[in-house]
Amino acid sequence: MDKKEPILKINNIEVKYHEVILVLKGVSIEVPEGGIVALLGANGAGKSTTLKAISGLLKHEDGEVSDGSIEFMGERIHKKRAVEIAQMGIVQVIEGRRIFEHLTVEQNLIVGGHMRKKGAMSVKDRLDMVYHYFPRLKEKRKEIAGFVSGGEQQMTVVGRALMTHPKLMLLDEPSMGLAPLLIHEIFEIITRLHEEEKISILLVEQNVKLALNVAPYAYVLENGRIVLDDTSEKLMENEDIKDFYLGLTDVGGRKSFRDVKHYKRRKRWLT
Repeated sequence: MDKKEPILKINNIEVKYHEVILVLKGVSIEVPEGGIVALLGANGAGKSTTLKAISGLLKHEDGEVSDGSIEFMGERIHKKRAVEIAQMGIVQVIEGRRIFEHLTVEQNLIVGGHMRKKGAMSVKDRLDMVYHYFPRLKEKRKEIAGFVSGGEQQMTVVGRALMTHPKLMLLDEPSMGLAPLLIHEIFEIITRLHEEEKISILLVEQNVKLALNVAPYAYVLENGRIVLDDTSEKLMENEDIKDFYLGLTDVGGRKSFRDVKHYKRRKRWLT
């Protein structure tokens, strides 16, 4: 892991829904300041729940961090409200392209501008920056967001997040439902945002090969537990990752980690 001081530190958290359903079981993750980290796992592993625990959105679904802690820039945030967390500089891009369909593309972006900190760039300056990274949005700025393409909607929600002047961006499945060319374009822009704007990123992404190419470090979540973490280079060579996520050795389709022979052999992962 990068030796930089972590901007985000998740310390052995447990998450429960409705006070009884245990979803995350002792999850610990670090995101270095200015770094990109990927969180991998099958559907239902707890990836989106982890992001919502960080952003405070968990509380809106009758969920809570019942044990452990989440620290952002050294301050504990897991008991704070979502609006307070957002004002600190954390923004979540929720899966599924959550736009305001009846508003124009530019109006969608301006909504994000109202969450910026005092003394930050003006809304106009933030819009200019978003249009710099997403020139297609400038072309579509007067169009109703519900009628632009799926890729343009995804650009809109990422652009809206950028309008908040974030320090940490939580990206939940940004490639979902998009054509390969659009996925490539959006991830190129995300990489530029990270490099040029120095935004730290925690990325949840089903396209594991893409995620490992973008993020230098990754964690694997299985049934609410972290079962593996390492550099992306090493994970790409890991036989279990190849079996389950990259599909290089499994002809019959993806299986649970617990069904992969290598996973069964590594008893430490089952504890």
